[in-house]
Amino acid sequence: MSRRKVLRLLGVSCLLVLCFTHATFAAKKYTLMAVFAHPDDEVSIGPLLAKYASEGHTVYLVIAGSGEQGVTPQSNIPAGDELGAARREEARCAARNLGIREPFLLALRQIGTPQTGATIAARLRELIDQVKPDVLITFGPDGLTGHGHHIAVGNVVTRLFQQQALLGHRPRKLYYVAYPESRFPDTRPPFGAVASGRVAASETAPLGTVSDVFISTVVDAGRFLGQAREGMGCHKTQFDEQGLRVWYTRIAETLGGKVFLRLVLPSPRSRETDIFKGL
Repeated sequence: MSRRKVLRLLGVSCLLVLCFTHATFAAKKYTLMAVFAHPDDEVSIGPLLAKYASEGHTVYLVIAGSGEQGVTPQSNIPAGDELGAARREEARCAARNLGIREPFLLALRQIGTPQTGATIAARLRELIDQVKPDVLITFGPDGLTGHGHHIAVGNVVTRLFQQQALLGHRPRKLYYVAYPESRFPDTRPPFGAVASGRVAASETAPLGTVSDVFISTVVDAGRFLGQAREGMGCHKTQFDEQGLRVWYTRIAETLGGKVFLRLVLPSPRSRETDIFKGL
């Protein structure tokens, strides 16, 4: 091969590499905000948070509650300010392990009251205007476990999203965390462990599931299960070793490393594999 042909091939190769590199770095990045009630609720979608952060998207976690009532046998901390402070530090640890931004910790008490709901809404409006998320994720009407705080926070986020005239910045998508019935095929009550009175950290504790027909979005985040497990491990006041195994089994085996969501607004037109599709 002549020297001229070699140089020409090298030039074409370099051009292709430059074009590919430019396309990779020029791909549009988005901002995700997940809003939950307690400092450990993010375990339900931990792999998804780690996945999108690793891809260069900006991922924020907002925790509304103080966490100070979450007494467990292994925490050895009574309800109150000390426990709340410990749990908020655990949330920061989890965020670091997931590779997401420093969490917004509102540290509010009595989440289920109308007054607290108004406070959460006002603070969320400020945060939405500040960080300008494209996508919001929260709990749906089932609250996943049936916990009243989960349901209350999900309701606030939903009402806020659907009253977009009151928002300076308007997110474009709202999702609920959704655990599909097909992955939990038994006779468990539909409203979750707390609502059914069964709160033990066991594989048989019921979750609030959603009929598969309502699942709009399935994100494969199996590569990030390790990070999710590290994030869970931060919540030492909430999970003993058995509790960690139960939750990891749920996300790694029962859910297969996939995160299931229900697109609430706007209505989905087809099955998705990416929360940023269509933006």
